[in-house]
Amino acid sequence: GTENVLRACCVLNIPYVVYTSSVAAVGPNTLHEPMLRGNEDTKYSGEVELPYGKTKAMAEKLVFEANGKKMSNGGKLRTCIIRPNTVYGEKATYLQELYSFAKARNGVLNYLEPENAEHNNTYVGNVAWMHVLAARNLQLKPDLLAGQVYYSYDDTPTRKSFLIRHQLLSSMDPSVRLGSRIPYWKMWLLIKLHSIIKVILHPFWKPQPFLNLALLNTIVTTFSYETDKASRHFGYKPLFTWEES
Repeated sequence: GTENVLRACCVLNIPYVVYTSSVAAVGPNTLHEPMLRGNEDTKYSGEVELPYGKTKAMAEKLVFEANGKKMSNGGKLRTCIIRPNTVYGEKATYLQELYSFAKARNGVLNYLEPENAEHNNTYVGNVAWMHVLAARNLQLKPDLLAGQVYYSYDDTPTRKSFLIRHQLLSSMDPSVRLGSRIPYWKMWLLIKLHSIIKVILHPFWKPQPFLNLALLNTIVTTFSYETDKASRHFGYKPLFTWEES
């Protein structure tokens, strides 16, 4: 799909592309290698295991390669990339599901991340605003923005994701309280048991996976960044404060 869009831009002489990627294109990887408060220039090694991350990494490669490509009118295509992390907002389905699970457990919100895990979260309105500013400034300052990648960020505290989720849900329903951490080994056993059951029942029933090992490893591995690149390059400031978000 990304390849077709880029090809169409060259044929139809659409000179600017802002591609929405994901931090999943970079990591965390399968070796539980953490990245703590990195930035766009941080070198992060390892192979991305999740299919979503692999496709995003492939798409990013295409977008980078397309930057500066000649269009049918002789002009050049200019591209840049925005990498959001966990995006939350009023209609975030994962928050609705977490709330339903918590209410089913008498308001208890359990979590998988270890105490030292850290991930970034960004409010959806600020992610959208960053795209608007990037699209505007890619046209005004193509030499600066073209070929660049930007992590999305705002005033949402950079800390353990389960604390952010608890604060968001408890502000809506004070009865939601933070529970205990689910041990890694227990989830690992459940995933393996589920895969065995899936093989046994395959001729009769195909149960949907609730979690896989690659996703579990991603959840429990720290991957956070601290950057002001979008502010420096195109004057980005969050449109919504943490309190408003």
